[in-house]
Amino acid sequence: MRVPAGAVRLGLLCLAIVAIGMIRPRLTQGSAGWLLLACGLVTVAGAAGLSVATRRVAARLPLVGGSLRAAQAVLVLVRRTGLPFLGLAFFLVWTFVYLGLWWYHPEEAFAGLTDSPRFADFFYYAVMTALTSPPEDIVATSRGARSATMIEILTGIALLTTYLTSLLEARRARAREEAKPPAGPGS
Repeated sequence: MRVPAGAVRLGLLCLAIVAIGMIRPRLTQGSAGWLLLACGLVTVAGAAGLSVATRRVAARLPLVGGSLRAAQAVLVLVRRTGLPFLGLAFFLVWTFVYLGLWWYHPEEAFAGLTDSPRFADFFYYAVMTALTSPPEDIVATSRGARSATMIEILTGIALLTTYLTSLLEARRARAREEAKPPAGPGS
């Protein structure tokens, strides 16, 4: 019996979530600052890599206008990347936003965190906020943390809606292909 690719991808995402959730070291305000700096450097490198990959894919796309070609190239890269990496990237971006808010004002940003929280605590908050609602055991208390939480909820809903819409569109396209009459010998 073959496991569907979607189930495998979801399983990979779940494994990544569990692995990050198991990160044990506790953070100080200083170590959080260094982690944020490293994240910034990785983000710049990732953006440069995405730019190069987008240009390569765009060069192979059929003749289409400039900005439309770039948008199509990004969508091709997103489809190739798959759910595990995209979901994980979304969660990690928000994890670093919350970590940055805590680093800036550790006493005011969140209630329910210890004086030296784990990276996994911020990741937990980001995943729960994106998929359901903010957890009850960690509460955003500063205006910045509350605003970031609301924006994550909105972007999470938008991403989920886009993902579900793309699944429905793929099914419709398959149904149209199957409904086409077979090409005859004279066609």
